[in-house]
Amino acid sequence: MGGQVVSLPFRGDALLTKKQLAKLLGYSERWVELKVKEGMPMEEATDRYGRRRYNLRLVQAWLNDGRPKAARRVDRVAVLERQVADLAAQLAELR
Repeated sequence: MGGQVVSLPFRGDALLTKKQLAKLLGYSERWVELKVKEGMPMEEATDRYGRRRYNLRLVQAWLNDGRPKAARRVDRVAVLERQVADLAAQLAELR
């Protein structure tokens, strides 16, 4: 008996697994993990195993928002430089 594929109405945005998102974007799953640490949007624990899902529309918007990545790195460097300066000042007080 032949099967027939029936398209069901789609409501909402597509939620993808990390593997699906990585393949679709042409990157590794590790790349996806690193982008999440940078603030890429994701849905927490959307299944019973606690795995994340990724809303493709939100991810694409986040990737295309044009925020300068170099500026984020500069901000991080500035924070680290301030922390080093604070530690240097504390060390000078202890001497």
